[in-house]
Amino acid sequence: MKRIKILKKWGIYQNNKKEVEEYGFQITVLHPNNMECVADSGNIFSPADTDMELDTIEDAETWIKNY
Repeated sequence: MKRIKILKKWGIYQNNKKEVEEYGFQITVLHPNNMECVADSGNIFSPADTDMELDTIEDAETWIKNY
């Protein structure tokens, strides 16, 4: 996964080709609590940890704004 941006403390990540093939979606959205773990301890997360399975950054942004 490659971090795209942080929005309202949520992480938006682009899945790599292997992750897309394995999980079936393009964008991983990580909850702010998971983002704190990344910042505090450097824990690594995967698409399996996503709160939503989305295919566009715009959909991720909309979902976060309306959460």
